[in-house]
Parts: sequence; C-alpha cells; structure tokens
Amino acid sequence: MTLGIVVFGAAFLVGLGLGTYTRRPLSTAFLVLGSFSALLVLSATGEVLGAAAVLTIVVLLGLVAETMRETVGLLVGRY
Repeated sequence: MTLGIVVFGAAFLVGLGLGTYTRRPLSTAFLVLGSFSALLVLSATGEVLGAAAVLTIVVLLGLVAETMRETVGLLVGRY
C-alpha cells in the first residue's frame, strides 16, 4: 500500500512538473494521474469503459481544481 501511495505521488509530481511548462499545473497533473489510474484499471479489470470513466472523472476534478485556484487568486489579488 505504501508503494502505491509513493507511485501515485510520483505520478502527480511528474504532472506538476509538466504543468509548469503549460502554465496549468493542476490540470496537467490530474491528466497524468488520471491516465495512470486508467491504465491501472484497464490492466486490472480489462474494462475499457471503466478506464475511460476513471480518466474522465479525474481530469474533470483537475479542471475544477484549476478553476478554483484561478478564482481564489483573482479574489485575493495575487494573480
């Protein structure tokens, strides 16, 4: 279980690193994490629709988090 947490954390950090170039760190990190999660679901169950659902949900969560970060930045005035 600890190894799983470390691997997911590493995938998230790789996504954040890639996101610094795109200027959308959270959405890129969630895209990488969602792709990794979808690959795990696909390899464990073999269900393509389940893997697509996981990818879609995680990417949408990333977009919501990115939007919230931008909104709070605008409200606080640190954008």
